[in-house]
Amino acid sequence: MISRFVQTILLLASLGFAACVTEVEPTADIPAVGYQRDIAPIISANCAVPACHDGSGEEDSLIGYDNLIKHSSVRPGDAHGSELYEVIRLYTGERAMPPAPYPPLTDEQIGLIYVWILQGAKNN
Repeated sequence: MISRFVQTILLLASLGFAACVTEVEPTADIPAVGYQRDIAPIISANCAVPACHDGSGEEDSLIGYDNLIKHSSVRPGDAHGSELYEVIRLYTGERAMPPAPYPPLTDEQIGLIYVWILQGAKNN
């Protein structure tokens, strides 16, 4: 059974994916998404891996909050204006992240990042 929190995130994520929706305001009943608890593990496992965004290759490092905000052009409160969200929500194409042969992020992971950005992309 899916928890209410996961259902809410998936609902917000699906609204965010719709072409006609540009912004979805989080409501007070959505639990806070934390950088350390929720976002950092997603980035570490899927983006900040060797030869990608770990700082060893051509791409800038996404390790740590400051690097993630700076190098992925996160605009707190504006998921659709944030490069991080716009890139991870693409499942195919040249800009899809993570690139093949890595699997795409799950809808739940994308939803967490979406809500985190909407909630201000705080280092909490």
